Amino acid sequence: MEKRRQGARSLRADAAAVLDVDLGWWSRLLARRITAELDEALASSGLSSTQFGLMCLIASATDDTLGSLAQRAGLNQSTMSRNVDQLVSTGLVEVVTSEADRRRRAVWLTEAGAFKLQQALALWQPAHRALRQKLGSELHDMVGEVAARLAE
Repeated sequence: MEKRRQGARSLRADAAAVLDVDLGWWSRLLARRITAELDEALASSGLSSTQFGLMCLIASATDDTLGSLAQRAGLNQSTMSRNVDQLVSTGLVEVVTSEADRRRRAVWLTEAGAFKLQQALALWQPAHRALRQKLGSELHDMVGEVAARLAE
């Protein structure tokens, strides 16, 4: 019985030590906190920060295929498709199958989606400036560089 308690204490200490250094945990925690701040800033637009980011990805895409968007976002195609479908159901995004190649699905913003994104950008910009100031420019830039490095 005594060994079992000692094992539990050791497991608790080991788990606490992991949380002190685990980059995966820290990055998810950072992402959740940043997302919460941006969600609050974007609330009046009716978009979440995830939807806003996806719409920015779509609007800036040089290759508008679902597969290309998924790759740029670091998602599998099935997950990207589900996320895009949510925007399609609100009329902000269109998905069109190419007549020449039925496997090719192109994604773009509707006129309503472009208008909504333009409105949301006006809300996002001051929120982003505030976050950049809170994090510091150096950390802000480093996060972007690390994300790009891990994508290689």
